[in-house]
Parts: sequence; C-alpha cells; structure tokens
Amino acid sequence: MSKKKSPFAEALTACRPAFVSVAFISIFINLTMLALPLYSIQVSDRVLQSRNAGTLVMLTLIVVVFLALYGFLEYVRAGIQLRASILFDDIIRRSLFDGLMRTDVTGASRIGPQVLRDAEMLREAISSGLVSTMFDVPWAPIFVLLCFMLHPLLGVVALCGAIAMFAFTWLSEGITKSSVRHATQLSAEASQFAASALKNGDAVRGLGMGDTISDRWNATQNEVVATQAVTTERVAAINAVSKFVTMLVQAAILGVGAWLAIEQLISPGVMMAASIMMGRALAPVQMVVGQWKRIVALRGSYARIQQVMAQMPEQGAGANLPAPIGKLDVHGVVVVPPTGGRPVVKGVSFSAAPGEVIAIIGSSGSGKSSMARALAGVWPLVQGAIQLDGKHFQEWDPNRLGKHIGYLPQSVELFSGTIAQNIARLAKVDDRAVIAAAKAAGAHELILRLPKGYDTQIGDGGSALSGGTRQRVGLARALFGDPRLIILDEPNANLDDEGDRALHRAVVEMKKAGRTVIVITHRPQMLSVVDKILVMSFGLTLAFGPRDAVLQSLRGPNLAVAASNDKPRLQPVQPVPVQAKA
Repeated sequence: MSKKKSPFAEALTACRPAFVSVAFISIFINLTMLALPLYSIQVSDRVLQSRNAGTLVMLTLIVVVFLALYGFLEYVRAGIQLRASILFDDIIRRSLFDGLMRTDVTGASRIGPQVLRDAEMLREAISSGLVSTMFDVPWAPIFVLLCFMLHPLLGVVALCGAIAMFAFTWLSEGITKSSVRHATQLSAEASQFAASALKNGDAVRGLGMGDTISDRWNATQNEVVATQAVTTERVAAINAVSKFVTMLVQAAILGVGAWLAIEQLISPGVMMAASIMMGRALAPVQMVVGQWKRIVALRGSYARIQQVMAQMPEQGAGANLPAPIGKLDVHGVVVVPPTGGRPVVKGVSFSAAPGEVIAIIGSSGSGKSSMARALAGVWPLVQGAIQLDGKHFQEWDPNRLGKHIGYLPQSVELFSGTIAQNIARLAKVDDRAVIAAAKAAGAHELILRLPKGYDTQIGDGGSALSGGTRQRVGLARALFGDPRLIILDEPNANLDDEGDRALHRAVVEMKKAGRTVIVITHRPQMLSVVDKILVMSFGLTLAFGPRDAVLQSLRGPNLAVAASNDKPRLQPVQPVPVQAKA
C-alpha cells in the first residue's frame, strides 16, 4: 500500500500542470523575442540598401504582430501562475492550519505563525514573475549559441558575459544562504518574544520589567537588523557589479560588432541583433542574481513547511458515529508532552458512567492537567487507550468528537468577537442554544450585567473581562451543544463565592442530565458534589474509588480504594512507572 502524500506534496503535484504550461508558453515567449533581432537585420541589410518604404512597412507590421503575441503570451503566463498560486493556497492552507491546531508536536505556538508566513511567501512566489524568470534562464545558453552563429567572436564575448553572471549567482548563494537563515531565525524569536511580552503586559508593568523587556527585545532586534544589513549590503554590491558587467558585455558586443562591421565580416544589422540577443540572454540571469536573497528565503520556507508537514501525525477521517451516551473508559494511559521529555501520565486507568462526577486531585505537577488534555483529545497518547461508549478516540471523526466534549482548560482563552460568538464556539450563533448554555453554566445573569449583554465585544484572550467572568464564559462554551463528556480543569480557580455556588449548581445539573463530568480541582469544597475521586502523584494513580472511601484512605495508611459490589474496601496500590515508546 502506497504511503499517502502530505498536503504539501499534493499541492505541488496539483500545480505541476500549471508549471508545465508555463514552461511550454515560455518557449514561444522567447521565440517571439527573436523578432526584434531579425527585424534589425532585415532593416539594416535590406531596407536601408533598397530604400524601399513598402518593405519597411511590411517588416514593421510583422514585428508588431510578434510583439503583440509576446504581450498576450506574457499575460496568459501570468494568469496561469496566479491560478496555480490560488490552487496551491487552497490545498495547503487548511491542512497546514488544521495540523498546527490539532497538535503541538512541532511547537505550533512558537513556529506556527512563521510557517503560515512561509506558505504565504511560496504562494506569492508562484504568482510573481520569479517562476517565469526561472523558466527563462535556460534560454540564456540558446541566445549565446545564436550569437556564435552570427560570428564566433560575438559568441565568445556573449559566453564570457554569461559565465560572469552565473558566477555572480553562485557568489550570491554563498553570501546569503547562512545569513538569511540566521536573520529569519532571529526575527522569529524577536516576534515571539514581543508577542509574549505584549500578551503579559499587566505582569510586565506591575513587576517593573518594562525596561528589561524593552532592552532584551531591542538587543535581539538590533542583531536582526545588523545581520540583514550586512547581507543586503553584500548583495547590493554584487548586484551593482553584475549590472556593470551586463552593460560592459553589451558595450563589448557593440564594440566588437562595430569592428567586425568595419572589417566587413558582418553587417551593421547583425551587430544590433547580437546586442539585442545578448541583452535577452543576460536579463533573466541578472534578475535571478537580484532576487537571490529572496530565493534563499523561499528555500528556507520550503524546507520548514516540509519539516512541519513530516512531523504532523496522519489523521484519518474517522467514522460518523452516533452521539455518545457518555460512558468513559481509560486504560493504561501514558502521556508525554508534545515537546518531548518524560511521561507526565503513567499508566492511569479508570472508568466513569453517564451521570457520574469524578474529581482528579493531587499536588502541583502530578499530571492532572495533562490527563485532562488527553481526555479532551488535545494531547495524543503514547500508550493505552481512551474509549467513549466503547469506541476509541481514533475511531471518531475528530471534529464530530469535539462537539460531544465540553472542555474548560485551566487557562481560559477567548477569541475576538462577542460573548455569544465565543459561547457558540465561533459557529453560527443560535440564540436559544447560547442562552441555554449560559444558564446551565450559571452565567446568564452575569452576562446580562455586561454593557451589551451577549453582544459585548471582547478582545483576544477575553481582555475586556475579569478572570472570573472569563472562566464562567468558558464554562458556558464548554456546555454549548449539550456535550456528553465534560472536562473541567480548575473551573473555580478564579471564581468568587457567587461564581463558586453557580459552578456547584451547574455540576449538579450536569449530573442530573446524565452527563459524565471530570473535574480537576484543588479546592476541598468542590469534592462535595463528586461521586468518585482519582488521586494522582507524579503521573501515577495513588487512589481511585468512591469519594468517602478515598478520603478516608488518604487519612490512614492505605493508598488507594478499590470498589467492590458490597462496599468500598481499601487496599495498597503498587504503581509501576511506564516508559514511553521511543
């Protein structure tokens, strides 16, 4: 069975017919350019000798037709490149963005914006004249060969000019390759640092870190500017010399041609034709030299996108399964952070029935939030399985599964838009469903007290809202669409007494509605509404069972709870660390 192509490879394959068409049209574009040198030869050798105005008119009409054809073909070639760039963007854009959003195996939050810019640069390169120039460069040797056919000495001059221009291209490669890569890396780091500083502006100002942050960003930015300045200066010097060489070669062609014409070895028309063909031969090469810094940057973009696409895990379409009831089964789950390292969840197993509320507790760093991310399908599993109604997560269509899960992360991030749009998960707003979710979360009255109620505009991250309000809006978003599995990671971390009471009522109502609720909490008062408790420490299970039995076991010598058919009984648990797969 053949390996499925990545979306990047598919995009390039889809653009291949367009590139073939551009190459084919480039043949005729360059052939039409021969009209001018032929016209100069005919005017010099025939019209000036015969002094026949009719011949001049006919030759002029013919060359006008060829030049019009040249302009039309250039227009067609540009249109094909534009449509190829749109096709490339249409194939790569959603796959790349969805892949970055689906998993953070490549550090999407760090390199994601850079990779998306890389894709945009490639799209612009396809639609620009750079692609057509690359198809014109192979014609340079042909025009040099035509100069040899006019006279060997003219061919030698043309060949020397072409060799010099290709040498400048090689020199540009050596100068720009490493510096452009270094400047791109520094620029990405500076942008990431600036975005982080602006996002945490309150902490920066409150801790008096403004001058330190500014100095650090300016130092990085100065290094970026210095690196780019050195590269640009060197490339500018090469471009200046290449332009000098281009004009020198054309002058040499005219000088040598004039000497040959004086010696009556060629006609004056041949001298002009050789100059025109030499200019046509060197023009695309000179353009490549001038654009070499951009070409190097595009090569880096190409390599980064390939690397990111290779690291993205394949995602199957999944089955269109019916809506789940909410029975959750976790079997020997091992979780490793996407950035790598040691397992943070090691062989955890438990089950939850519809209508049950399970609390996951433990000290900081025990793996609770990592377990929550795995249950929400945010982080992949290294070992083990998570089943919903007996179906593995991998069997579900990812987007459809997400609509059956309500996830409230520990750090609630909201999007630019209205309160209603955020609760509706940025889908089309159904007022009835949005209000129902807000009421279920106990946030309806709170939202109505905002300046414009559900139409209140908020910025990225809910910057216009307090921490408690943002958390309650996040809970409403988690409950939108009547999900059957609810995962709440520290849902009361920023709540006041009123919000805490509203959360308790919401969890009780979820339980009555038959939803499966997983709550990660540090607050003992939250345990009053749960049915079972899972105690974690360093990624391992210390205890799991009915609430009262687990709490009692934590006060005594026992470490875990195992539920029997008659009554909870306490027994020690000897967890064994699980090694992650290589």
